[in-house]
Amino acid sequence: MVVEWLNARAGGVAVHVSQLTEFLVRKGLDVEIITSSWETEEMRVSVPVHVIKGPKDPFFRVNLSPWASKEMKEVIKKGDFDVIHSHHAFSRTPLSGLNIGKDLGIRTVLTTHTVSFMPDYEYLWSALSYSYPVYRIMLSKADEIIAVSEAAGRFISYFTDIPITVIPNGVDTSKFRSMGKEEARAVMNFDDAPFFLYVGRLVGKKGLLTLLLAFREVAEELPEARLRIAGKGKLKPVLRSMSKAIGIEEKVDFLGYVPGEMMNALFSSADIFVLPSSFGESFGIVLLEAMASGTPVIGTRVGGIEEILGKGKYGLLVPPSEPEELAGAMLDLMGDKEKRSILSKRSLKMVRSKYDWRVVSERVMELYEKSHVS
Repeated sequence: MVVEWLNARAGGVAVHVSQLTEFLVRKGLDVEIITSSWETEEMRVSVPVHVIKGPKDPFFRVNLSPWASKEMKEVIKKGDFDVIHSHHAFSRTPLSGLNIGKDLGIRTVLTTHTVSFMPDYEYLWSALSYSYPVYRIMLSKADEIIAVSEAAGRFISYFTDIPITVIPNGVDTSKFRSMGKEEARAVMNFDDAPFFLYVGRLVGKKGLLTLLLAFREVAEELPEARLRIAGKGKLKPVLRSMSKAIGIEEKVDFLGYVPGEMMNALFSSADIFVLPSSFGESFGIVLLEAMASGTPVIGTRVGGIEEILGKGKYGLLVPPSEPEELAGAMLDLMGDKEKRSILSKRSLKMVRSKYDWRVVSERVMELYEKSHVS
């Protein structure tokens, strides 16, 4: 496995890599990880991790070392691998992994996790891809390309002619299960007040400013309601200041980083989970975790979110960046216990059958076998 960042900065990509690795090991594969950045407390894995050190650019924290590729090649040659599986199609380390694999005659697989802004502007992105031919050449080193959603598949298709196989992110349903709300709130030390939950990075594309504005309207109708926001990110001071400026400071709790072993209880304790992303959401693993924990969800019509929620069958969908629409959905779902119950049961069944890592990892292994024998 080759990934640029094995830490919270990578969001769902790092979670995907660590969990896929775990389930492939359970199936008998020998797996090692190559990365340029690893936070051991944030991403705990039980396999060897090779950290390729070097200076990072100040914006994207991509490894800039001119010797990184040579060091990676030595690690890969020593490991005698059958498959190199690179993750994230738009960063240096995984693309270098593809190039090294092709040079050494090793089968290569690339998983793309990305949907950018204006993802449906085919002429824009195709034109940009041909203006940077080196990138198209680097992608051509992949024998197989996986996209985590149809949206991610459409986006990467602007840059390559290699056929795309859609294999989604997964969730470990043995760790994320439907706990009783009272039990979960006791674990989290929460009171009985109804509350909405957001979990994820505190960055602009996640739509958190929209969420705060929507919750202000919700709080006017449901003064007892609370909003809990879990996660780290540079936007946190801005969110705190905004919640104070719009008069909801006392009703919004910033939980910061929540350890992995507490996440199931956190999701199960919430009345409703909200993912208000404004753009660039190729999938949304937290949606799977919330639904597997028995919590109904609200998402925006962005990227892969609409696919996961079955265009509204498994959760409420609203347009992005529209606080009034989001507030209406939050009030509607909080005020309808029967609807919450129906969505919870329906989505829980769907997640177990389609997105359990046992199912997803099997599909990845089948692609490895295809790559290895072709």
